[in-house]
Amino acid sequence: MGSLLGVSKDLIWSKFKLINLILLVDVIGVLVLIGMDKMDVHLNSQYPVGLMVMVAAAVCVVSIVLLVRANENVLSSNRYRLVPISDNKLYFSNLLTTCLIYLYFGLIESIIFIGSLYYFMKQDVIHHLIVVSDMRLELLIKDLAVGILAVLLILTGSTLIHLSMDYFGNFLPMKNQGIIPLTFYVLILTLVGANIYWTLTRMSVLGMYRYTGVHNNEFLIVSTIDIVGILISIVVGLYLLKNQAETDR
Repeated sequence: MGSLLGVSKDLIWSKFKLINLILLVDVIGVLVLIGMDKMDVHLNSQYPVGLMVMVAAAVCVVSIVLLVRANENVLSSNRYRLVPISDNKLYFSNLLTTCLIYLYFGLIESIIFIGSLYYFMKQDVIHHLIVVSDMRLELLIKDLAVGILAVLLILTGSTLIHLSMDYFGNFLPMKNQGIIPLTFYVLILTLVGANIYWTLTRMSVLGMYRYTGVHNNEFLIVSTIDIVGILISIVVGLYLLKNQAETDR
């Protein structure tokens, strides 16, 4: 693991194992619900579908939070900081591998989710998923783009928060150091929750075009805000990481 490639392989493998564990728990949950249905446990017809949506949403949130935690452990671990590569390369390797793993997670989770919905909804789920017009295809692409930007903002923003906590922690008395991890996780959960709420509400406004046929600038506004936030988080994060490295020396 003495090179950038070696570090990237190690990072992606450790995150791959983490995300597969989350997916395994998700699959077990789906199988339990299907098993209940097979055993004729009386469930309201809408209950399984609603539960599937809730489980999928919870799994997505848990996965991003755990990946954020893994992400930040890399930047504070001597295992990676002592590898002879630049801090910038470590930062981007960490970010890129996390993005690739979350992309993998999104693909597999989508398959699990659609498969579970198909079990309960049969052909109805196909009707909902088929893109029947260019308008819907356009909205799908925009929704995916907004979702990807939201994940990037969470990852870069959480790294910025982590590095900021470390930076300001240097000025706190030792007896107050314990509040830093708690503050970090509170801020991360707030960031994730606020970002999800912001993204979903903006996507709903964007989706109104499907029904009204009236174009709006919501996609441009959301994308611009997310991109600016990502760039600021990266630039400031790299500065703090460099400052931390110089302090450690």
